[in-house]
Amino acid sequence: MNVSTLRKPAAALPLQQGGASEPLVAVRRGENTGQREWSRKAQRWLRIISPFILLALWEAASRLGMLDARFFPPPSEIIFAARDGILNGSLISATVTSLRRLALGYAVGAAGGVVVGLWLGLSPWFRAAVEPWLQLTYPVPKLTLFPLLVLLVGFGETPIVILLAIAVFYIVAINTTAGVLSIRPVILDVGRDCGASFFQSFRTIALPAALPHIFTSLEIALGIGFIVLVAVEFIGAKTGLGAIIWSSWQTFDVAPMYVAIFMVSLCGYASALLLKSAGSLMMPWRKTN
Repeated sequence: MNVSTLRKPAAALPLQQGGASEPLVAVRRGENTGQREWSRKAQRWLRIISPFILLALWEAASRLGMLDARFFPPPSEIIFAARDGILNGSLISATVTSLRRLALGYAVGAAGGVVVGLWLGLSPWFRAAVEPWLQLTYPVPKLTLFPLLVLLVGFGETPIVILLAIAVFYIVAINTTAGVLSIRPVILDVGRDCGASFFQSFRTIALPAALPHIFTSLEIALGIGFIVLVAVEFIGAKTGLGAIIWSSWQTFDVAPMYVAIFMVSLCGYASALLLKSAGSLMMPWRKTN
């Protein structure tokens, strides 16, 4: 038997298989692409309808007695309570009051945290003097400071705003410091060699490089701010969403309590979206599809 005749089919076989498999691979790729597109659309619709499905199940369970309506009233009653709060102005007034307190405290605490954090990261001497105090006082629950603030400045809006600023300050300052310390030392050395002053390094090197850490800390501090806000309004305010939750608990009027909780969630979600948009504008290189 001639050896060359045995080799020809073997040599031709991969070419034939490869040529025949290319259309099959293309078809399979098209099928996978179609499946992924369908999956994305299905997930998008699921995000939209899943809350309504949950509300419908909640409504049915409460109406049928499967849930205790005293603690889990039907969503329809909660909607009616929200409508009444909007019509009589109490819900809008409480929301505006809470957001005003949060905005003032958050702005003061975030600005102070960014400045101090950048300074801590750039100055070893300042870090050596201040960082131990930050580490010592950070674990203290911030709500425990409220009675002291009331003794110092009295009741009213001022102690609430100061407490919010303190809670936000620690989160932003610590994360901003970590962002500056993550900068490669050679970059700061190049700035010094080029004659950059401390404040020029502060503005043109440390701040841009620490922006990812700063915005991450701002998002975390926003959630902490809402937590502290509602908690301090329980005991230190007669107006605001936290005050509505507390008074509803005292009177066992559960529906307004759910309305206030939902408004806190909605305001927090909207604030987080605004903060992410601001981060995208200031850090366009981090935009994702």
